[in-house]
Amino acid sequence: MEENVEHWSQQKVLHSRLESFGIPKHDIYPLLKLFVSEVLSGNLSNSVAYEKYTLDRFARFTPEDLPRTYSDIVYTGILYAWAADPANQNIVENVIPSATSLSIQRLFHAARLEHPADNFPEARRVRRKMIMHVGPTNSGKTHHALRALAAASTGVYAGPLRLLAHEIWERLNLGQIVPAGVHEDEISASPIIDSALDVDVGPADTTTTAIRSKGNPRFARACNMITGEEHKIVDPDATLESATVEMLSMTKKYDVAVIDEIQMIADVGRGNAWTSAVLGINAKEVHLCGEETAVPIIQALLAETHDELEVRRYKRLTPLQIEKSLANDLGKVQKGDCVVTFSRGSIFWLKSSIEKASGMKCAVVYGKLPPEIRSSQADLFNDPHSGYDVIVGSDAIGMGLNLKIRRIVFETIGKFDGEVRRLLSISQTKQIAGRAGRYGMLQEQCGFVTTLLPEDLPFLEQALAKPVVPLPAAILGPDYESSREIARVLPPSASSRTIYDAHIYVAKTQPHYRFSSSNIDKAAAVIDEYSDQLVLDDRITFLLAPIPWREPECMEVLRKLLKSYTEELSVGVMDLFQGSQYLETLLSVENKMSTLPLPKSNSKTLSTLELFHKLLGLYAWLAFRNPVAYYEPELVEDLKPRVERALRWALEGVTKHSPRRNIQSTPPLAPVMRKVEFRTAGDLRKQRKAEALQMKETRNRLGPVHA
Repeated sequence: MEENVEHWSQQKVLHSRLESFGIPKHDIYPLLKLFVSEVLSGNLSNSVAYEKYTLDRFARFTPEDLPRTYSDIVYTGILYAWAADPANQNIVENVIPSATSLSIQRLFHAARLEHPADNFPEARRVRRKMIMHVGPTNSGKTHHALRALAAASTGVYAGPLRLLAHEIWERLNLGQIVPAGVHEDEISASPIIDSALDVDVGPADTTTTAIRSKGNPRFARACNMITGEEHKIVDPDATLESATVEMLSMTKKYDVAVIDEIQMIADVGRGNAWTSAVLGINAKEVHLCGEETAVPIIQALLAETHDELEVRRYKRLTPLQIEKSLANDLGKVQKGDCVVTFSRGSIFWLKSSIEKASGMKCAVVYGKLPPEIRSSQADLFNDPHSGYDVIVGSDAIGMGLNLKIRRIVFETIGKFDGEVRRLLSISQTKQIAGRAGRYGMLQEQCGFVTTLLPEDLPFLEQALAKPVVPLPAAILGPDYESSREIARVLPPSASSRTIYDAHIYVAKTQPHYRFSSSNIDKAAAVIDEYSDQLVLDDRITFLLAPIPWREPECMEVLRKLLKSYTEELSVGVMDLFQGSQYLETLLSVENKMSTLPLPKSNSKTLSTLELFHKLLGLYAWLAFRNPVAYYEPELVEDLKPRVERALRWALEGVTKHSPRRNIQSTPPLAPVMRKVEFRTAGDLRKQRKAEALQMKETRNRLGPVHA
């Protein structure tokens, strides 16, 4: 802290930020000069200051942090805590006016969040039992949690992906999850099934298998599904729910809650949803499933809430063996391999190269593909008769997909994170490598992992041998209330970027919390173009919405959306997409699907359809939060399956068919049959409209007296 403070204080970006926070320009230099003097004199290096200003935040730097950005966040937080400290008021007000000092104090107190658990009063009224199920991939850690949920009178599952929420929803409704407490002789003799969840699918002992291939009507439970884009209502009175973690209710009471992939509590993009879930879920018994890395953070959080914590640890069900590298020879790729890379371009290059070198056909999985398409690609790879013997994917293979992978092959050990290219972390490497060893319906005796390049193999060996590194902090994120509090004390002209930055740079938190510092520059810049017409809550909604700000091709539609909302307070689906490349591409592909004998497409078409699907999902997300303004969700429900069918066709047509083998064609693009009967939110709206119309007609027929 002492060595670098002077250099930090001279940064132009710091001076600009402090001015945006309301410190007059002429007061910034004397304030920083005094602060630097205090630091260099050692007044902030003693044990009292260490605790008061939480200096151990300097030690929580991670490989994912950019050094300059992270140190800027820590220094600025210490500056505000020091300047707002009553013990320092005399010396501070010797160099800046009392009005400026008051402004600093007001922002500091508006942004401070030392006890986030206090924001969830319902959860604080009960002493919850928290059970952590931790272990590596393929350890069966989720299995006990699922059985507890299936046996609960009321309960909820929360996961990171719509695919996982859908799987649990389907399994519960079909009676495929065996409730806890069921005796062995009561369980159906049907075989166990593979699952996208980390459940024990080992053979033999039926008492340790959570999910069966044939549901037992005795175990069937009515369960509704709630995600950011869709609601599936099986029974309005159902006592079980399956949801994405962002959609969890913190006011409902549950007997059992299951929160999956708990290590995502440290994810800079979405971690705040897991933090809120751990602190705020109002359940008597909470099961947290994930990696060992999350245990210290959860212990720190629950020390504040005074909830009971039990940690259950699991070992991998099958060993993981490192093989010799492929020596940069794609001809050595084998059936059952998953080749991992981290850019969309590399994925399709590898797909084409492997198909030419080996004669085997490749399925593909990567983050920008819609979950439904990722799932269908996984199905092709898992089907021994489809002809898709290899899968090429990004780290998207590590979550939400059941993949029968024999061997993982790392094409590269580095990944671009949006700022710079970095080596994979130990956790990322272990998570991806751990997907090996589920080749076939049951666990293989061993999973295999290797690299394409010989020079990458030592890194893989070292990463897999190292112990897990505890997560540095639980992520917090801005919400409506905190944004309102901060906006009240900032200058009236404060931008969305400034409000967001105040959370990151000024908020005083415990060391085991951090506000997300993910890059929102593009989002804030576009939203602030319309700030004169948008109230603060609308601006925060757009900042929190799943908007693909980094995709230049989306900007025309996003600006149309903002313009229509600010001018008309209503946004129609066709108003957004009529005449756009998205609708034109969909219609063009649908025409080719009906006329061409084999799929023929290109990367540009595929990318356009991927973005179209994401924008439709955005409209559905907004419609759930403001159904008056976004009044055509039913049209989205009609368009999304069409885009998904076109995507599957385009994905098949991106690379040429291999001439070296007679491979079966892709299964027909027929609509998926429903295994569970449900109504969507759109169905319920239509029903309410029909009932209202019928009531109106009845009143008209009966006349005013009878009515």
